[in-house]
Amino acid sequence: MDFSDKDFKSIYTHLMQKSETHFCIIMPRISIAPKDHKIEIGTEYYDALYFGQMLSVFSHDFCYNVPSEYCATPFAWEFHTTELEKLADTLHYLIKGIVVDAETEKIMEKYWDDKELFWSQYCNDEIEPVCYGLLKIMENNLQE
Repeated sequence: MDFSDKDFKSIYTHLMQKSETHFCIIMPRISIAPKDHKIEIGTEYYDALYFGQMLSVFSHDFCYNVPSEYCATPFAWEFHTTELEKLADTLHYLIKGIVVDAETEKIMEKYWDDKELFWSQYCNDEIEPVCYGLLKIMENNLQE
C-alpha cells in the first residue's frame, strides 16, 4: 500500500532501482474477527485471493501466507520474477483496484469486473485458485 499514491511509472522506476528479482508483497489487514462483520472479512480475503492469483501469473517459487481472521497479521506473497514491468503494472492495477480514488475510477471498475470473471471461472471449474487457503476462509465468512 506504500505505492497507493504512485503511478505505474513511479512503481516501475522504484523496482528498477532496487535491482531485485525476489519480492515479498505485503497487504495490511483491516477487518479482524470478531470485531468486524463477516462480510467485511470475507471481502478482504477475496481481494487477497485475487491479488495472489494475479501475482502468481508471472512469478516463480510463489508462496503466500494464510493469516487467521482473528489476528492482524498481514497478507503476504513471496516470489521471484524478472518481469519487472509486469510486476509494476500488476501492482498499480491491484492497488488502484481497492484504493478509493476518483482519478482511477476506470481501473477500479476493471478490477471489479476482472475479479468477478475470476470468480466465475473458479465456480465453473475453469481455473483453480493458487491461494486455496485464502479461498476457504473467504467462503466461510461469506456463507452466512
